[in-house]
Amino acid sequence: MTLLIDNHEPKEIEYLISQSVPTLMPQPGLNSQGFADYMWFCCDGHRVQVERKQITEVLGGIDQVEEQLSRELDNGVEETLLLIEGVCEPVAGLKIATQTWHRAKEKTILIPGKVYNCSYTGLQAWKNQLDKAGVTVVETFDYTATAMTLVALYQNSQEPKHKTLRRYIKDRIFVESKNPHIYNLMAVKGGGIGEEIAKAWIEQFGTFWYTIHQDVDTLSEILVGEEGKEKRVGVPRTKRLLKAIGRNI
Repeated sequence: MTLLIDNHEPKEIEYLISQSVPTLMPQPGLNSQGFADYMWFCCDGHRVQVERKQITEVLGGIDQVEEQLSRELDNGVEETLLLIEGVCEPVAGLKIATQTWHRAKEKTILIPGKVYNCSYTGLQAWKNQLDKAGVTVVETFDYTATAMTLVALYQNSQEPKHKTLRRYIKDRIFVESKNPHIYNLMAVKGGGIGEEIAKAWIEQFGTFWYTIHQDVDTLSEILVGEEGKEKRVGVPRTKRLLKAIGRNI
């Protein structure tokens, strides 16, 4: 068995892992094939993939991390883990602020890093929801701990019998594939369209192309929101999108 590593992962991690288990950096890389940063086969033949993110990447873009995990859950690999490297803590007195910490150069003390506009309680709730969706979250302090953790996970997966709670693979929920037409509407630069409006338009008009060729009045009259509390999209939002794609209105 071999632990596969994406070719964009740090060489330091690869070197540490290779001291204990066989490794390989396939070409093309794992990421370019739609997989996470690390992958291996377990003793029973199922695959495990691990997406490694530094805590700064998570705090700076939870939505982007979730979008990436969603794509990876759809690639057919049976078990997915998110490994978060680094530490953080809530900022006293601020509800939406989380402080990162990292080791100083002399490696004897921790020094504060960047403060992110991200709720610490929201972060913990998000990790819990990932676990319920079947994505196991593993947290490490630095790349050395990451390498040791990956080795431990790999070696553990090669054991045919486990006694801990008699559990091996965690079931995961079905994640519906993203509708590309909805995503394309949300991705229009300067369009300012969120998921709620994009979904409503695509449910009504079917495709991105057909939606953007509607007139202002038709698009602006579409209702969005919870049942009983619906509201119209409105002319200003509609014009903003159409102007962003270059239509003269």
